[in-house]
Amino acid sequence: MRTTWLSACRMLVLMTFSASTHGQIMTDWDAAAETAVVFNPDFPGSAELAAYYAEKRHIPKERVIGLRCPQEDSMSRGEFDSLLRQPLIKLFESRHWWIAEPPVPGKPLTGDGIRSPMALSSHVRVLVLMRGVPFQIRRGPPNPKQSEEDEASVDSELTVLGLSHPPVKGGLRNPYFDQQARFPHFQGSPGLLIVGRLDGPDDKTVKRMIDDAIHAEQTGLLGRAVVDLAQKTGAYQEGEEWLKSSTDSFRRAGIPVFIDRSEPVLRDAWPLPDTILYFGWYTDHITGALSSPSFQFKRGAIACHLHSFSASIIRSHDKAWAGPLLSKGAAVTFGNVFEPYLSLTLHFDIFNKRLLEGFTVGEAAWNATPALSWMNVVLGDPLYRPFGKGIGAKLGDGADRDYALYQGMVQRMGADTDARIKTAITELAGKRQSFRLLELTALLSSLQSKHIEAIDLLEHAESTTKNPADLLRLRLYRAEMLRRSEKADAARQLLRMMLKESSFKDQPARAAAEALLQDMGG
Repeated sequence: MRTTWLSACRMLVLMTFSASTHGQIMTDWDAAAETAVVFNPDFPGSAELAAYYAEKRHIPKERVIGLRCPQEDSMSRGEFDSLLRQPLIKLFESRHWWIAEPPVPGKPLTGDGIRSPMALSSHVRVLVLMRGVPFQIRRGPPNPKQSEEDEASVDSELTVLGLSHPPVKGGLRNPYFDQQARFPHFQGSPGLLIVGRLDGPDDKTVKRMIDDAIHAEQTGLLGRAVVDLAQKTGAYQEGEEWLKSSTDSFRRAGIPVFIDRSEPVLRDAWPLPDTILYFGWYTDHITGALSSPSFQFKRGAIACHLHSFSASIIRSHDKAWAGPLLSKGAAVTFGNVFEPYLSLTLHFDIFNKRLLEGFTVGEAAWNATPALSWMNVVLGDPLYRPFGKGIGAKLGDGADRDYALYQGMVQRMGADTDARIKTAITELAGKRQSFRLLELTALLSSLQSKHIEAIDLLEHAESTTKNPADLLRLRLYRAEMLRRSEKADAARQLLRMMLKESSFKDQPARAAAEALLQDMGG
């Protein structure tokens, strides 16, 4: 992934939309009432998926649109204009989804001559593309100059559907980038659309994505976050900072975090139960813990692995990252269909901040993306709002109850010291005889590099459970904490003991213990 593009200000066609907002952040927005759905009638299953989604989200049939287009992943710029862009503009105008005016002569939005938006207000603000609609616009003339590339994501091009004659070369500065207002209250860009895509390896996966998003909204999204650093430096340091900032947001919200600080991706078979949020980088195809046969995301999970071409392939179970993450149970992922340049891809820190504030996935994703008419795609239901009722609004049962109690304790005691918070959670764990609460507290200690404290908590947790999978994970995490605290001999001894235990021989995570021991010299 290249990190610069002539400098942040020169690399985009700067659009001088007003940055002002109107009103406060909305607690409620009936986004489904302002959503249209597009499918490809020539692609098997596309119409059925569109109907399924519209029924689930109560979107009226007149807003479900069939547009014939190629069945391939990509289309030419000419095909995009004639088969998608122009037909959609005509539909928006004929069905009065826009209150539109002709472009005002002599009043371009930018010094580059881009004319004013066609739409001054919208009755449709969200566009959902179904599996079967191409997601890439192919490059036209070969060997373009840097910053003049004309290839793009179909989805990102459609975010600026309301612009009259948007430029083809390069990207456009996103006026909604890092704005505090929710999308309906943002007045800086009439005609801008939130675009999401319900797409993936197969129809079954797409239906499951739809169902899981609604299920998580109803029951609450409770579990753990996983952050996988890559120890990038120099020009790539920006991406590391996004991940670290996201980790801090999760911690403050009371979402337990397992963070991997090593350069390689998380090792094969590393146990990551109840993962609801995953953010990491930087390999071209799925590998490591998330590719392990035993790994599965929790329902409603949101996951992204940053790579230049992470969504260059979407309809595959095992190539690139987007499709495989969805195959592993994620409800939402993001990616790039062509090289986006690091600074123009989705900023994890902003996305997670907005998501935790209660934005929909579509709002949060485009709020975190600096460029439009560019390379990005949002895969998943853009209406999905996992924290719309507040973080930890649902108490849940079983394991979810522990996660909700942990979140509630962290949030209620937010002004207290971390030591007091951990003491309170540990006392609660004792009352409930909950190994999980002790484990989550250990993760918090590890996050603060208090590894000895984490080791004690994990050892305490081991004494309160007899489940082999839980015991193996707790000891494996303890071995990792010993390694991080430079107690390699103790870590190796613990790993050897684990590998001798017959109760662990059929556990998938045993392979991670073997690999860790091998990495430490056996």
